[in-house]
This record gives sequence, structure tokens and C-alpha cells, in this order.
Amino acid sequence: MAGKRRITRSAVRRGALPAESRRTRNSAEATEQVLLDAARRVFADKGYIRATVQDIIESTGLSRGAFYLYFRSTDDIFVRTITKVVDDIVASSRVRSGRTLRQRVYDSNLRYFEIFGANRGLLRAFFEASYVDPEIGRMRAEMRSAYIIRVRDHLERQRQRGGCLPIDPDASALSLAMMVEGTAQAFAILKMEPFERPLELKRLCTEVTEIWCRAVYVDPDRPLMPEAAKAPALAGGLKRNKQAAMPVREA
Repeated sequence: MAGKRRITRSAVRRGALPAESRRTRNSAEATEQVLLDAARRVFADKGYIRATVQDIIESTGLSRGAFYLYFRSTDDIFVRTITKVVDDIVASSRVRSGRTLRQRVYDSNLRYFEIFGANRGLLRAFFEASYVDPEIGRMRAEMRSAYIIRVRDHLERQRQRGGCLPIDPDASALSLAMMVEGTAQAFAILKMEPFERPLELKRLCTEVTEIWCRAVYVDPDRPLMPEAAKAPALAGGLKRNKQAAMPVREA
């Protein structure tokens, strides 16, 4: 019929339909991202409890119907919005940098503080939501647990290498991790600075790192062994210990 586009076999072979499908998918992804960006701004500004679907769509030009094509509720879009930040916080604790233990801890703490500072409003909403929504509460607990376990594993490795003072790795990890999280929350989110002179981020990070190092390390400024050399050195140490433990036969 005239005026109607006929889809022929040759058109299918040339990929006309996949291209059209890609355009539709790209358009859908763009719309979803517009909603996510708007939600981030709204949650950061109004918090978790006060934010509404109307607040989110207001600046986008989209309808409520469009919103519900992509998200079930404000809870649903909040979880999607905060997941990226939580993933960044967990990933930051896995990065190893620095030539000494002091530098490694400082770098890790600074990354943690900077993520909190860059996402101040959104994390404030996250902590607020964790007290009223069980799913978000689990997300916060998992984020915290992942960080504590990373600290515990680090302390245990250092203890085995003789780099730690006599400590309980579990208790020390809980204490140190909560010091860092509590400080980040107080400084970056609550802006708790009841002092005559404003705190500067790097000065705060230096002090937190100093407390950490004094609490657990024998020599935090000793150069660290390169990662590639650690496995052979550890294997050699274990071999020497095993040989020392073997009974000596009398001639």
C-alpha cells in the first residue's frame, strides 16, 4: 500500500531492524539516565523520606507514566542511585598504593573521605533511609562489613609478617574502620566542626592516619616489599620455619 513502509527480507538481511532496535534501546537508556540524574539531585537536596516522584520528574519534562516505565517507586530509583556510590566506597578500600604502610593507609583514608565529600547529600539520604527501609539497611550493613573485613585481612597479613604490634585483628579492624567511617560522616556529611579554625580535609586525614599507625604498626614508615617479591619471600620463610621445626637426628 502507498504511504506505508514495507519491511522486506532484504531489509532484515541489511540489519534495518537491529539498527532501529538499537535506536530505541539508546533512547530508553538516555531517558532512564535523565531520571537517575534528577533523582540524585532530589535525594541529595530533600533527603530520602521527603522526596517524591513528582519532585524527580519536575525538572525532566517527563510524565509520571514515563517514570513508572523504568522504576517501580522512589525506593526503587533510590537503590539504583545509591548503588554506584556504595560500589565506589567498597572498591576504594581494595586499592593498594603507597610505598609505606603509613602512605597506604593515608591514601585509602583520603579516597574514602573524598567519596563521602563528593556525595555528601546522597549519603546523608542513604544513612537516613537505612533506618527506615530494611533493604537499604542491608546495603549499608554490607558496605560496612566489606570495609571491616578488608581492614581485618590487611591487619592479619601484617601481623603474620611481623609488622603489627600485639593486636586482635578482629577487634582492631572494627575499631579502626568505625573511626574512619565515623570521621567521614561527621566531617563530610554532618559538617561537625565545633572549632575556631576550620578543619582541612588533608589535615584531618593525616591525623586519622597517625592514630591508626600508632595503634597497630611496629614501623609504619618502613618501605614495603614489592607485591611480586612477597610470595617467594613468604614461601622461603615458611620453608625455613618448617626446617627449624624438624627434629635433628643424632649421628
